[in-house]
Amino acid sequence: MTSLVKKAIEFLSKKKEGLVELSYQPRVLKETKDQEKICSLTRELINAQFQLCDDELTNRLWEEVANLNIDPERIINLMYKCDSNDDFAAMVDKDSKYLESSFEMK
Repeated sequence: MTSLVKKAIEFLSKKKEGLVELSYQPRVLKETKDQEKICSLTRELINAQFQLCDDELTNRLWEEVANLNIDPERIINLMYKCDSNDDFAAMVDKDSKYLESSFEMK
């Protein structure tokens, strides 16, 4: 039996009540990377729009938001409702609360 098959059997044997326990959290990792990107874009937009007053850069950043299929309301929420856009933890907290409230509305 190959090591890949052994690993697959071990993985499937961890199944409990329809749930599979994973030793890693790919969804959490993806969400964290998404939040990092969203926070970064938000900071760039704040800089371009409010500090530099650069319409061209601002438009390019909003196009990037659209190309990445990011909800613009999510960015706007961070731009205007986050106390400190320099504090990554505060931004993640505000973003998480926004996501929770948007799921509750649906």
